Amino acid sequence: MTKPREPDEVWHAREYWSGDSRDGQYANGDGYHYFELKGSGHVLKAFEYYETDDGEEHAAELAELVGINWFSFFGFEESDELLENVPEHEFAYIAEIAKKTTG
Repeated sequence: MTKPREPDEVWHAREYWSGDSRDGQYANGDGYHYFELKGSGHVLKAFEYYETDDGEEHAAELAELVGINWFSFFGFEESDELLENVPEHEFAYIAEIAKKTTG
């Protein structure tokens, strides 16, 4: 863990993945899962972000991950080594893309 967090502290992170988008519309690309989490690891908001080779950006809410504890669900026992901290404005940008996508 990069630094100890207070249980109620809100922080933003992302994890990288590659392959197809969840909805299958985009193949063989790179993407991120963005999270707004409590220090304890509970997910407050979650998004999938995908950028095509042409620079097209797509994002979608991952409502099924809201409310889980990221650490225990994915088996990382309080270790955030797979998560990259991101600034709040970057997380907000992804949330805006998701809003535009779902209208």
